[in-house]
Amino acid sequence: MKPPPAITEPTRIRPSEVAERMGPPPWQEPLLDDGRNWAVLTADPPGHRTAPHSHAEYNAWWIVVAGTLRWRLDGRPPIDAAAGDIVLCPIGVVHSVETTGDEPSLRIAVVPNPASRLAAAGRPQSAEDDADRPPNMLHTTVESMLARFGPPMWTEPVVLDERNRAGFIHYGPGMSSNPHWHPGLDEWWTVLKGELRWQIGVGRPPIEARQGDVVFVPEGLKHGITSIGDETTVRLAVTPTDMPHIYTEDDAGAPPPRH
Repeated sequence: MKPPPAITEPTRIRPSEVAERMGPPPWQEPLLDDGRNWAVLTADPPGHRTAPHSHAEYNAWWIVVAGTLRWRLDGRPPIDAAAGDIVLCPIGVVHSVETTGDEPSLRIAVVPNPASRLAAAGRPQSAEDDADRPPNMLHTTVESMLARFGPPMWTEPVVLDERNRAGFIHYGPGMSSNPHWHPGLDEWWTVLKGELRWQIGVGRPPIEARQGDVVFVPEGLKHGITSIGDETTVRLAVTPTDMPHIYTEDDAGAPPPRH
């Protein structure tokens, strides 16, 4: 697989536009590299099923962008997933993925960057441990998380291992994050519900994103995120497990972000 393009500026990636450019499936297109992961967009036609396989060194996980898919994991009931769902397969478990329904599917696979020393990751809790509570459930849906954790605002981890902390963030209309930045670490998000606006750096145009979009912000750039529109929003933030936040507006002694 070719490596993802180098991204040095804040970027919105719209998978639907990538799919239009790439043409009929099947295909794979790397979207971004955050230093630990490659995010790879995979498109398959209806009825396509991958050969059963496993990953000996890392937890495989995906973000469903469009269509419906069925995961088969050895020893577990099939998982039927749709847009906005997160599916995780533990280390070493044989699995396959089939596109169901009448439409092509799109999913983002979050796989280790081959150059990262964090390619290996600890085994998450299994279906036999506590499959009904996050993080590291085999199947996570927006609806189930909203039902569990209630009205905004809240943040809850969905995937948590040595490589990543991927968390749902639920905001109400007009709610905003406190502007901050991360030294030496990139961050990216997938919008799972609603519409959001990113205000990044100084003098840069805002980035607006809707359900299915991916937003990437390189390290060192201050950013604030606001829910726009009339509905609540959910975004999946993908970061390292220990990511420092620097709030320069609240700390006069903090180092400045880059512009």
